[in-house]
Amino acid sequence: MSEEAPRAGIIGRLAAPAPDRAVPASPVDALLVDPDGEFRAIVAGLLRRKGYTVVEVPNAAEGILALRHGCVPRLLVLGLDGASSTERDALAALHEDEACAASPLVVLSRSGHETIPGLRPAASLWKPVDGSELVEAVRRLCGTLGA
Repeated sequence: MSEEAPRAGIIGRLAAPAPDRAVPASPVDALLVDPDGEFRAIVAGLLRRKGYTVVEVPNAAEGILALRHGCVPRLLVLGLDGASSTERDALAALHEDEACAASPLVVLSRSGHETIPGLRPAASLWKPVDGSELVEAVRRLCGTLGA
């Protein structure tokens, strides 16, 4: 992965390798749902370097498939940028799924005003996301690193 010199911990668009989309059949620290593949890979890479296990998917439908294949996330991280009302409904259904129902929710968005009706995120972060702020939110909500 080629990286620019760090700029105050901001995660921007960087060239990133294709994500490892294998879904472990066990608890994972975070299920990351964001349609931007480059951003998703950067966020997942950052969390993995900090010791967290991450399953990353581009949309709610693939998130549901990950759950059906045994992914049990301790935390759900949702990117809401550009999500249609249909995708927002699907994201709400994902969070209400039995495998995610107890998982805290972190929302990532560009405006900070994007919401999913009926869901209350434990943390909301604006894009571009400050890497240290994201790691701190995940640490606070997931507890022990990689456990």
